[in-house]
Amino acid sequence: MKNINKLVLLGSLFLTACTTSPDKCDPSISDPSFLDKLGCVASGSYEKRVNAKSQEIKDLAAQQKELSQSVIELESQRSAIISDRTTRLAEMDKINDNLSSLEASLRQKNAMTKDLQTKINNVRNSSEAVKNLDEDASIMEKKAKVAQLKKQYDELLDSMAQGY
Repeated sequence: MKNINKLVLLGSLFLTACTTSPDKCDPSISDPSFLDKLGCVASGSYEKRVNAKSQEIKDLAAQQKELSQSVIELESQRSAIISDRTTRLAEMDKINDNLSSLEASLRQKNAMTKDLQTKINNVRNSSEAVKNLDEDASIMEKKAKVAQLKKQYDELLDSMAQGY
């Protein structure tokens, strides 16, 4: 009779263990009792929970790696944009300085004509327009505007050379 009682007790403990779910085995939700712990071990719920958390950690690590790579790419793009802007502004300053010295030279030689003054003003206005380009404009658009300005400046120099 005692053996039967022990067998019934062990059978009921085993059946309790089999009905334990992984959610009941979460120690962060509640403090499981001895029978719950026994059920978690016997049913494999602890192992399932450990495997699920391990997979979650692997997924988060992969996501973090992707995000880190994105940050690195964005930083390099940012550096390129800043460098492009600095280069563009330096080119504009150089053209403006050349225009100022050219204009002063023409005035000193009394060679300034209305046509040349108009062309110089056009180049200056274009230069200001390039300087004040919206920062949201694409790099290709900015480079095209700078190239157009350089072409205008070169045309101005060519027309001056033909005038002498």
